[in-house]
Amino acid sequence: MRRIAIIGAGASGLFLSRLLREQPDMEIYLFDRCKQVGTKLRASGGGKANIFNTNIFPEGYNHPDFAAKVLEKVTPDRLRQAFDSFGLAMCADEEGRVYPLTQFSQTVVDILWNPEHPRINPVLEYEVSHLTYQDNRWHINDYPTAFDSVVLASGTPANIIPKNRKNYNNYLSTLQLYTHPWVPSLVGFKIKDYPALLSGCRVKAIASLYQGRDLIHKEFGEITFKDDGISGIVILNLSAYYNRLDDKRDCHISLNFMYHDTALDIEKHLLRHGSLQGILHPKLNALYERKPFDVRDFKMDISEPYDLTFAQVCHGGIDLSEVDDNLMIKRHPNLFAMGEILDMDGICGGYNLFFAFATAIMVAEGL
Repeated sequence: MRRIAIIGAGASGLFLSRLLREQPDMEIYLFDRCKQVGTKLRASGGGKANIFNTNIFPEGYNHPDFAAKVLEKVTPDRLRQAFDSFGLAMCADEEGRVYPLTQFSQTVVDILWNPEHPRINPVLEYEVSHLTYQDNRWHINDYPTAFDSVVLASGTPANIIPKNRKNYNNYLSTLQLYTHPWVPSLVGFKIKDYPALLSGCRVKAIASLYQGRDLIHKEFGEITFKDDGISGIVILNLSAYYNRLDDKRDCHISLNFMYHDTALDIEKHLLRHGSLQGILHPKLNALYERKPFDVRDFKMDISEPYDLTFAQVCHGGIDLSEVDDNLMIKRHPNLFAMGEILDMDGICGGYNLFFAFATAIMVAEGL
């Protein structure tokens, strides 16, 4: 009987345990520092679990070449077939975002997780501090069982409050791997000289990220104005492209509130109606009356992204050069890494959960 340890009971860890438990020669131990599995998975997609996207493209990730290799092995259709084999009914929206038919993330966790299964051994509320390889077996802390293979799936400190981030993934230091520091991605921005009057305002606009005069990325969607900055799915996607910049100086966001009418003459409208209250959100209109701005190019200078507490995913992790085509760590035998612990992050819309599940399939085949 081969003993497999999975460190991390998040999306990729749960998915891998579901795949491996069907193998009669494997016994799976699932380690997690929390007392409940799938914490972030339960919260994903606003509690509906946007599990993947039917239209995944490599450029949606920070390392498109690596993403393309993953997609060669695991397509969205193959992932759909895997979930279907587990008995999960799914539906997709007009953007290709795939959800469980129940529209309830707990359904996905329940499909993947069965702690009563005879080959599953949950080890919860357990902090992994170090890994050692001795006599052709892996040892986790002083845990009494030695393992034939270990899979690193402990994710990132995104969306975790500071006190709970203490010692997060510290065991990586014992492996001497080349890693990148974790920084917030899919996160809102704090804005310089922010007009607090806009707090609570929610509008749709074309949002464009610029560095100087260079357009980095633009996208249409809903903008949420917070107390000191902006958020919303479109802004989270801009933050993913922002994080890929080596130099982040001189960056600003431009908002076009007139996306629906490119021909509207603002000056003529003002002469005729005296205000923009029939065009702009009341809070935007109040700001305009105090200090007029270009409604097609409302510039907001980026101060910094919000911190990890508010991030959906992280940018950073184990450098991709550390793993082979089966996601096994090159410098350590029978040690694999998958999901967000690798230096891969994608845009919103199911990209990050797709990567978590797809890499779990790759590791299952490698094992």
